[in-house]
Amino acid sequence: MSGSKIDAQPQEKRCAVCGTSTKYPLELNEQFYCSSACLSKYRDEVGHHQFHRDTLATFEQKKKRGGIPERALLYNSMCRRCHNKMARACKTNQYINGLHREELRRSETAPWCCHARFNLSSSLSDGTVPLAAARKIQAMAEEIVRNPEACERVVGPEALREKMAKPGGLHGVTTTILDIAAAEMAISPDYRPREDRTPAVADGEFMVHYAACLECDPAFASECHEQAVEKEVNKCIDEVQEMTSERWCEHTLNALSALRLNRNMRTEKLQTIVASAERLKAEKQDFGVTTRHLFITLGRAVQA
Repeated sequence: MSGSKIDAQPQEKRCAVCGTSTKYPLELNEQFYCSSACLSKYRDEVGHHQFHRDTLATFEQKKKRGGIPERALLYNSMCRRCHNKMARACKTNQYINGLHREELRRSETAPWCCHARFNLSSSLSDGTVPLAAARKIQAMAEEIVRNPEACERVVGPEALREKMAKPGGLHGVTTTILDIAAAEMAISPDYRPREDRTPAVADGEFMVHYAACLECDPAFASECHEQAVEKEVNKCIDEVQEMTSERWCEHTLNALSALRLNRNMRTEKLQTIVASAERLKAEKQDFGVTTRHLFITLGRAVQA
């Protein structure tokens, strides 16, 4: 038997809500849940802020066992600061925003960050953006990953281009790469009303965002961090915040700011994107601008 190795089998955990045993649980602050539905029941029971305190505790525990993506704590803190009405709007749309993830996954030709795929999926959530438009953004993002010439053509800051010019290429599409690609494809961002065709579907399994960070490949997560930090280095967030006139989700403001990392993004076009996202928010009578509004705006801007 020398040289043989028996693979460790995952241990079953009992769901804290329904009691079901599962080998692939969602962990939250030393409790385990069999599905996003059960996790959502717990969140509804304890409230938005307690849920994110539990998330923070989970991150801290994970750090002691081997580390988490560096920006995970930063992004979680944004949720903890979120206004209750904004948080409710985000929760209401979480299923419909992620509804097209598997459809998009089928046309992927490079690995994708779970959050990037979710954001692109949200562009399709009200039925006004054709799948072909989302796939054009998808293809542009994957070209940036694979092709140094594409990176040179569309990425602005020299330091970011150097980070992305790695021997052997990049690990995949991060949220920053998606944002740069969406900026490149946003040819016609002017707002015009369209008939809302949000599908009438029941709630189902949704993406658990904090868990995606907990399970992220370390090398992929490192690329995510080193690219995303360029938003602060280049003061992109400060710049776009001056352009807004409505309440914006902090995650969405971060995504908006990354559009500035595209070397072809001009201030006038960025201001048009901001205005269109804010008008879309008003059209849908929502409390603030979320991921859904920004990425629908970017999807509508893709040239047919």
